[in-house]
Amino acid sequence: MFKEHNDNDVIPALLSQAEIQDLVAQITMVNLLDQHPLPHVVTYKRRFIYVNPAAVGLFDAETTMDLLGQDITTFIHPLDHGRVLTRLEILGPNKLANPPSLTRITTLKKRSKRILSTSMLITVNGQEFAIASGTDITNGIHRSELESDRNYQSLFENMLDVFYRTDKEKRLTLVGPAVTKMLGYKPEDVLGLPAASFYVDPNKREEVVARIARDGEIKDFQVDLKHKSGYPVSVEISSRAIYDSENNVIGVEGVFRDVTEQNSMKENLQLLAATDELTGIFNRREFLRNAEMCVKKLKRHPETSILAIVDLDKFKQINDDFGHLSGDKILKIFTEIFKRNLRETDIFGRLGGDEFSIILQSIDKSTAQPLLERMLSELRSKSLRLRGDVQINISASIGATFLTSEDHPLNTALARADQALYQAKKHGGSCLVIYD
Repeated sequence: MFKEHNDNDVIPALLSQAEIQDLVAQITMVNLLDQHPLPHVVTYKRRFIYVNPAAVGLFDAETTMDLLGQDITTFIHPLDHGRVLTRLEILGPNKLANPPSLTRITTLKKRSKRILSTSMLITVNGQEFAIASGTDITNGIHRSELESDRNYQSLFENMLDVFYRTDKEKRLTLVGPAVTKMLGYKPEDVLGLPAASFYVDPNKREEVVARIARDGEIKDFQVDLKHKSGYPVSVEISSRAIYDSENNVIGVEGVFRDVTEQNSMKENLQLLAATDELTGIFNRREFLRNAEMCVKKLKRHPETSILAIVDLDKFKQINDDFGHLSGDKILKIFTEIFKRNLRETDIFGRLGGDEFSIILQSIDKSTAQPLLERMLSELRSKSLRLRGDVQINISASIGATFLTSEDHPLNTALARADQALYQAKKHGGSCLVIYD
């Protein structure tokens, strides 16, 4: 009779009018409740399927249709939500009714009320229904207390973080209004859905559940949740388990906050810390860090890799004669040519000034030598017009050496490549020398 819910669904299928009528028809006592002066409601899986006229007035509704199908917890004040949910959860064969309890509610008109409520469980044709009644005692409550209730409700509704609760079946029973801005859903649209429905990575959801089961809580745990439009939103979750009087877990409550912008800023700062500002390639520290990792990898996976040091020819003279802006233009042209020729697996960085370094990974000499010489040839073909009619050609020298698993720290390999670079300069520059 009911629509089955798929965990991948986003919006839960609410009970249709026909389904509600079928359910109510099974409960004979509703005819008596129609005439009862006290507000009474009947719920199925926490959703209203019957509301008597007195309850319509209690919740400031115009007609019963304003309430049917709604989750009862939608109207419970956040301070009482967990307690009311627990009272509903513990109803069963061994506890058919709850004693009267003072409960705060918020009506459809956003009015705060205090009621004295009771609830009981009935089973009809194998289906479990909860019947709840409430006596409005708002007039006997001091105005300051009601004002405090309204202030807390307002605080809850204006939180930037999303407060949420789940029941023992891991389905959402409370979601703060901030979820609309953060994930695009209205709170009433997601009540009753499995929390797992909103995780981009199911394994992350399993890890959250496992940690709470083990430690009773999690703090600042980062996951990606699905936005209604389909894209992921990075959030940080802090949650704790909810226990009943016998120490059984009956749900989870917590908050999550959007950290997408925070993560983006962190990534940008990390990128800035690793990048040479002028050329956009690795700076000295980041290149050396990656180079050391490459050498360590050679211990586990031996392969042929080459370390090269590249130095622009007569660069100091160009800086002295034409200024640093001209020198910067040459550095950018050089970097663009080399980046265009290098593979994604290669490591390219600026050691400082006009000195650069490259690691060609998983490459033999017969492939590396033509590649490096081709880049030098392309660089020689470039010329740059400087002040007045002065035009200069650009060239560089390269010293290279094979990397081994013993080149840790990297200084020994850098020294070999530097010796080869010295030989290239000695031969007039604009050439490649591989250390033998």
